[in-house]
Amino acid sequence: MTLFDVLLIALIQGLGEALPLGASGHLAALPMLAGTPEGRAALSVAAHVGILLALAVYFWRDVGGMAAGIWRLLKGKPDSGSRLFLHVLAGTVPAAVAGWYLIDRAAGLIGPVTVSALILGGGVLLLACDKLGVTVRRIEHMGFASSTGLGLLQIAALIPGVSRTGAVITMARLLGWERQAAARFSLLLAMPLILGHAGFTFWTLSRRTEVILSADLAIAAAAAGAVSLLAVAGMMAWVERRSFAPLAVLRILFGLGALVWALWVRA
Repeated sequence: MTLFDVLLIALIQGLGEALPLGASGHLAALPMLAGTPEGRAALSVAAHVGILLALAVYFWRDVGGMAAGIWRLLKGKPDSGSRLFLHVLAGTVPAAVAGWYLIDRAAGLIGPVTVSALILGGGVLLLACDKLGVTVRRIEHMGFASSTGLGLLQIAALIPGVSRTGAVITMARLLGWERQAAARFSLLLAMPLILGHAGFTFWTLSRRTEVILSADLAIAAAAAGAVSLLAVAGMMAWVERRSFAPLAVLRILFGLGALVWALWVRA
């Protein structure tokens, strides 16, 4: 695998996981990328490690608050950090359980044409829901039914072309969440699942072949982490005053291009 392929995969993973674009769908829509399935899986694990570290750095206050909140919860003195932790937990468990049973089955269900259509459709939905949704709710207003429901949406992201972050943000905006709150909670929800996905992929890979820490993996982790950190910071600053429209349009354009290409190859 060339350095270009390593950096391209890291770029797609970093942007796709951090922004409401989707990573697995974009990779599935680009089957021409080089490398063996095992090599690409190893790069995916490395990229997920970098992305997870980047999210932990950006949301360090929330991560620290939840860590302290667990301790306060055990002492019987819950605080806002405890409540945020419980909401993330409520949103994570359904997707984690479903992912454990479905992750190997979902990836092969659809081909490049359907993946491209899902990327396109997800962009259209994000654009529509972001425009239609009012802006009145924050994370502090959230009930456990909301956090569990948003967590359930992440199950759909097992299908390539459906963005985990995009699905949560789209529904949160339709329900009236502020844009920053929607993005923040979607990424906090993503962190444990990114960790679980990386761990599951590494475990599966290690059973098939010997995993060796190489320069390619280090580069993928560093590049994906740097890209995702910049992407999250940029998105959070942008949606403080503006909409998700540019990201939705970017997703629509990529989906259209990938769909035309997939149909052309099939013709």
